[in-house]
Amino acid sequence: MTDIHSELSYLQAFRDAVDEAGIVAINDTKGRILDVNDNFCQISGYTREELIGADHRILRSDQHSNLFFREMYRTIRRGKTWRGEICNKAKNGKLYWVNTTIVPMFNEQGKIDGYLALRIDISEQKRLMQRLQHLAHHDPLTGLPNRVSILESIQKVIDRKSGRHFALLFMDFDRFKLINDSLGHDVGDKLLEAIADRLRKTVRASDTIQAARLGGDEFVVLLENLSSPDDAILVANRLLETLARPYILGGYTIYSSASIGIVTSEHRSETASEMLSDADLAMYEAKATKQDRPIVFDRVLRDKAQKRLYIENQLRDVISRDELKLFYQPIIDLGSGELRGVEALLRWFHPECGLIPPDEFISVAEEMDMIIPVGNFVVDEACRQLAQWRKTLGTQAPENLHVNVSRKQLEHPTLVSIVAEALRKYDIPAKCLHLEVTESIIMHDRDASIETLNDLKKLGVKLDVDDFGTGYSSLSCLCDFPIDVLKLDREFIKRSDRDREVLLIHALIILAEKLGLEVIGEGIENIEQLQLLQGLGCRLGQGYYYSKPICGEESEKSILACKWSTRPMINA
Repeated sequence: MTDIHSELSYLQAFRDAVDEAGIVAINDTKGRILDVNDNFCQISGYTREELIGADHRILRSDQHSNLFFREMYRTIRRGKTWRGEICNKAKNGKLYWVNTTIVPMFNEQGKIDGYLALRIDISEQKRLMQRLQHLAHHDPLTGLPNRVSILESIQKVIDRKSGRHFALLFMDFDRFKLINDSLGHDVGDKLLEAIADRLRKTVRASDTIQAARLGGDEFVVLLENLSSPDDAILVANRLLETLARPYILGGYTIYSSASIGIVTSEHRSETASEMLSDADLAMYEAKATKQDRPIVFDRVLRDKAQKRLYIENQLRDVISRDELKLFYQPIIDLGSGELRGVEALLRWFHPECGLIPPDEFISVAEEMDMIIPVGNFVVDEACRQLAQWRKTLGTQAPENLHVNVSRKQLEHPTLVSIVAEALRKYDIPAKCLHLEVTESIIMHDRDASIETLNDLKKLGVKLDVDDFGTGYSSLSCLCDFPIDVLKLDREFIKRSDRDREVLLIHALIILAEKLGLEVIGEGIENIEQLQLLQGLGCRLGQGYYYSKPICGEESEKSILACKWSTRPMINA
């Protein structure tokens, strides 16, 4: 009796513990509820009287498919225990999640005559998991889907292979870094939130349109079920118009237009990352063209990107492979035809690609910081060549050597010491070396530029403003920077057949003369342009009329042959 009593006490304690911690229900084989505990009534909102005898489907929500329940029933009808998570619906319509274990109950004949279901409320855990899932797939600042989420959506569209047109728009906002740096990150964040809000209102998220933020100021819009790929351009133009409107944030009126690249299903991608990359390429092309219109990706852009990558890789060892060469273009006295100087121009002779033009690799070198060693090479090699000419040509050697300096070189702390070392190494008078910078370069960081240029002036070198007249601060340059020479941009000379251009050239020459500056006319291509510059009082010039850039050896031959002084001169 003691053993039986102990066993009954144990069973009672076990039942009490289960009742206290779990949600318990007993159903018959037809699904009618036979018994429930208090916890079941509390979470479901039904009374025991409402539940007893009711079909268990009274709790069913629409969160599970019919297949889900068929699999569950198949398991328990075979006499096996089923475990899983179920979302039920309470009497008031509220959904709740329970971790459920359903155990078949057998009679004395070994047949199933009911089921005991033990449930644990996991609603709070589910809410937490859903919150974490939302955070993992959404941008916390704007609330838009993030990179992970949009990549999943893009891949689903690609894998669907439905034959319907779709497109991805990639957008980046102009001047965002400037706004962020000058007005502060709080204003920058408000701008990103405002952009996201305009995106929502313009494209209105649906099953076929989804906007997302990738990070920083980069956003994308995925468009599905398009009637035509051209529809993506219509959406992009609408976005450009909407996003270009001013933003009123924190007392500031902010303008920040977008650059948009498009890739459509016409250019089939196998992966979401590939499609995103193609749209990114198109966006950068749109930003580079500055035409305020979207650019649609094509194979030309991909080839261009691959070529750029190839150039990047080849640039890394270009100096050690001795592939960089300097060519020289003469600078001529327009009155006498005598050689006054040369401008050193960089050329890249690749063993497989041949001549790679400067406009294809200089900007790449700038972006990957190779411009510093490349620029140092140019300074050193140009000074070496001038020193050699001074020895071999004597008084016939060019008086001046002009070398271009990039923005990153000007900003780099070693520029002054590099120039000083080249002058010392090759024993060249500092006044023979002209360093050329553009207006936009020296205005990028005005105060730092003034300091560096003054340090260079202390060495005794001359400073030229190249492409003068194309920047936004020409007169400011003349007043604030220690310059010696103005080089009139070739576009002025090219358009010198127009009266207004002639007046402007004349005004610049007079202004330079009053300030004690020399003027060099660039891009002289014919006798008419030469005669015009002579008539306006320009004393120095260069261009294809005299010579295209040629190597050092050819330059020496031309100097010895007095080639340039034989060109027709109006005053000769």
